[in-house]
Amino acid sequence: MLPNVLTLLNLFCGCLGIVFAFTDRPIFAIGSVGLCLLFDFLDGLMARALNQQHPLGADLDSLADVVSFGVLPGVMYFQMLSGLSISESLPLLIYTGFIFTLFGAYRLARFNVVQRDSGHFTGLPIPSAAIFVSGLYLIDHSGNCESCSSAFINPPVLLLSIMLLSFLMVSSLPHFSFKIKKLSWKGLEIQWIYLVLVVVLAVLLREVAVSLAIVLYIFLSLAYFSFRPNRFS
Repeated sequence: MLPNVLTLLNLFCGCLGIVFAFTDRPIFAIGSVGLCLLFDFLDGLMARALNQQHPLGADLDSLADVVSFGVLPGVMYFQMLSGLSISESLPLLIYTGFIFTLFGAYRLARFNVVQRDSGHFTGLPIPSAAIFVSGLYLIDHSGNCESCSSAFINPPVLLLSIMLLSFLMVSSLPHFSFKIKKLSWKGLEIQWIYLVLVVVLAVLLREVAVSLAIVLYIFLSLAYFSFRPNRFS
């Protein structure tokens, strides 16, 4: 019961985030993504701790994630693309962000059908992809770095990120998992290295670090599993 309540809170926060995005309250929209991540983490944690893992809960979790980490980032892309001058000459361009939503939904459906307890994720997890989009949305609305905004919030970067994230979510490329059972260095070296590097990014780059943290996650995962082929099994 408790895990499902947490899952529904994830869904509720996703709905709120969509409302905040459409009513021009970007910080609240980004905060909603943070709450969705928290509840998404807690529902799985509680389900395992209470031994209440059930197909109904898994399906409900995916339905909530479609909204929180699929529709909400799609709306963020819609808002960012709508604010660009190219949207006037190519009005259909502003809807391309929902390609992310479609691929995210496919990934979640596939995850429920093809479950692998292999210690890693197959394809980029949709919450990670949503964090990347939220980072771009934060750059677009922070106002602290105009050069950062012009560098990241432009049609080529936004469209390329939509295509790459969509591909990575449904790909078979492995990404290391943070579903850990103990806090130790041995066996979790890549996770600890990643966390240290993320802290460094946050200190040095502030809001830009959010999206770059996911780029780092992707590259570290590719490098790690390339040099450790036995980890694929």
